[in-house]
Amino acid sequence: MKRFIFMIFPGGLMKLAEKLLLFVLAGSIFIFAGCSGKKTAGGGRGYDLYIFNTKGENAEAMKAAADAFGKEKGITVKVFSLGSGTNSDDTLRTEMSSKDKPAIFSIMNSQALVEWVEGKYAMDFSAAKNQDFKKLADTIPPSLRLQQNGVSYGIPYNVEGYGFIVNKNMLADLFGKDSVDSFIEAFKTATYKEFENMVHVVEAYIKNGTAGSVTLSGSTFKLAAQKTGLAKNLTGVFSVAGSEKWTYGDHLVNIAIDTIFPDAAAAKNTTKQELEAGKSSFTAYAKTLDLMSQNATTLRGPDLINATINGYDQSVATFAAGKALFLKQGNWAYGNIERANPDITKTLTFLPVKMPFTQSDIHVQGLTVEHMNDSIPVFVPNYYAINAKVSDREKELAEEFLVWLNTSEEGQDFIINKMSFIPYNADPAKTSAGYSLGDSIISYMAQGKTITNAYAGAPVGWATDNLGGYLMEHYLNKETWPDNAYDDIAGYAVSRWEEMANIN
Repeated sequence: MKRFIFMIFPGGLMKLAEKLLLFVLAGSIFIFAGCSGKKTAGGGRGYDLYIFNTKGENAEAMKAAADAFGKEKGITVKVFSLGSGTNSDDTLRTEMSSKDKPAIFSIMNSQALVEWVEGKYAMDFSAAKNQDFKKLADTIPPSLRLQQNGVSYGIPYNVEGYGFIVNKNMLADLFGKDSVDSFIEAFKTATYKEFENMVHVVEAYIKNGTAGSVTLSGSTFKLAAQKTGLAKNLTGVFSVAGSEKWTYGDHLVNIAIDTIFPDAAAAKNTTKQELEAGKSSFTAYAKTLDLMSQNATTLRGPDLINATINGYDQSVATFAAGKALFLKQGNWAYGNIERANPDITKTLTFLPVKMPFTQSDIHVQGLTVEHMNDSIPVFVPNYYAINAKVSDREKELAEEFLVWLNTSEEGQDFIINKMSFIPYNADPAKTSAGYSLGDSIISYMAQGKTITNAYAGAPVGWATDNLGGYLMEHYLNKETWPDNAYDDIAGYAVSRWEEMANIN
């Protein structure tokens, strides 16, 4: 079996490394094509279908899936994957401008879609010839579609979700083994006020051993009189990756944005009036960020934003070591947690992130504060797109491959068991992700307790570089916040969005 070797280079060498990789790859293709007398859809290149995959973590599994499909169809499939976490944009652009373009490529969201539609690379799915493919595209839930002006361009890779990750064994040591399930259910429907009080009670328990009581959804849970087991390790309620702007600039703020817009497309096409009306939701977001950063394992200030001691990896390790009750992350963190402490992986679950919304903050028709309180965001991180500029035969094979991957028993096995993905079209009643956090997401899906990923419609760079950078520079590096902090953060979020989107 062929194996991929991924190398990580310093930022200044990354583009050079990518060019070298493409040069070597191109040489390999040339040699392979020159030795093959087989006629192919790619004009004698040695392969019939070219897939450009941007999910480095599933590179080996994707290659195996492509080989299985190729064997079934009697064709050769080439898969190109960059290392996990590597920005693939420049490499993909290089490939798209070459003679041998990929037939299947990846698009992250509606903002990234613009480039490929304007360049006439992304194929309008209504132009598909394969009826099974058309059916597949038409049955994608509206909230998970990659669209521009009502036209669909993408098949979801999978779905991911996030929230407060908690270890059930930690809850057992805090509130008693018999209370774990009832605590989790009560937390899900608890109000922000109850959540806020719980944080302060647990923080007092951590700092001075005060064994108070917590009330959630009307049920009371008493902390153990003495710290035992995992509870003895706690140093804070939250493990906050303060040096990682995306952890609070992207996913955390998304929860507030979900009260303003029903999806990313609506956020992308927002008006000044809609944004201004949603300012109170950003105020609620600021309050939750304040609560989390005040009760973190690392004190708010210079240390909280120090990458050497409080980056993503360190925050995951802190949680895995039992030093924090909550880690606000997604199921993508599972592998890191497993590497840090495999003993806790079977007892992890998601709890919803709470923000102090009132019904007047909700601007999405049919949405309620109660639904925001007991749901987690579930969204598509990447989409498969078909290249409109390849031959008709390559388009047909691309359509057939995506149908096979997403509907056949063998294709689904690759998605679930080899890639460790949650299929976007999974039947929650019949599907198991095979690991705790994945199954937790599926349970929320089964109950209809999900919200979307509307922040993907914000201007590119607004969430992480702008809002995240502003928070890091003006607030997370300071122990105390001024009285006007919440209004200032909300005002900046709205005005910067308007400026970047040229909304007048």
